[in-house]
Amino acid sequence: MRQRLQINMKGEDLRRRVGEAIAACESTLTVLDDRINARDGDMPFDVRAEDGFASLGELQTERTQLHDRVTQLTLLRDSVVSGDEYALSKSDLRAAGIISANSRDVPECMESEWVDCSDGVTIDGLKLKFAGEELRTLLDQRRREHEERAARWRHELTRGPQDQTEDEPLLPDHICENEAERHDWHAEVSAFIRDHIDPDEFYQLGQADLEFGELLPEKPGSLKQTEFEERSRVGFSLERIAKKI
Repeated sequence: MRQRLQINMKGEDLRRRVGEAIAACESTLTVLDDRINARDGDMPFDVRAEDGFASLGELQTERTQLHDRVTQLTLLRDSVVSGDEYALSKSDLRAAGIISANSRDVPECMESEWVDCSDGVTIDGLKLKFAGEELRTLLDQRRREHEERAARWRHELTRGPQDQTEDEPLLPDHICENEAERHDWHAEVSAFIRDHIDPDEFYQLGQADLEFGELLPEKPGSLKQTEFEERSRVGFSLERIAKKI
C-alpha cells in the first residue's frame, strides 16, 4: 500500500529540470550583479527608487542567498542517478526548484499529500547518492574544519586588551569557551560517523542525513552571523539569570 501522494520522475528528467532551475537562478544572478555594480559608491543602507527602494546591503544579501541556492541545486543535480526513478513530494519539487514556494502551477486539490500512482522501484524523496569513500573524505574534511575553528576560538582566550582592534574586538571568555567546545563536539561527531562508513558501499542520503553529517554547502556568512548572534544572545541571557539566582 502506498503511504502518501507523490509524483514519480525519471532521474534523467529530474536532472534536466534541476538544470533549468540552475540556469534561471544564474540569469537572475547576472541581473542582480548589474544592479549591485550600478550602486558602486553607495553606503550599505542607501536606497534607490529604481531598485524598489532596496538598500545595497539588501541586494548583496539577496545575491549571497541566490548564489548559495545555485550551489545547492548544482550539488543536487550532480547527485541524481539518471537511470533511477524518484518519488517526489511537493516539498521535494520545491527543493529541486521545479516549483516555487508559492507556485500557481499546483492545483489546490494537490496542496495536501500527493499520490504515487505508478508501480516499480522508486527512490523515496530526493536522495543524494554518495560512494562510501567520498563520504569518508567529506566527513574528514568537516572534522579538520571544526578542529581548526576550535583552535581559533581557544586562541581568542589568549588575547589581551592590547590585541583589540575595531574590526576584532575582544569577546567574553565564556562565549569563546562555548564555541570551542561546540566545534570540538562537531569534530568528534564527524570522526565517529566517518569511522562507521564502509568505503566500498554506496549511500543514499536524505535532508536529515545531509544536515547531520554537515554535507551540504556551507551557509552564507549572513546566516552564520545570525546564528552566532542568537547563540550569543542566549548565552548572555543565561549568564544574567545565573547571576540573579
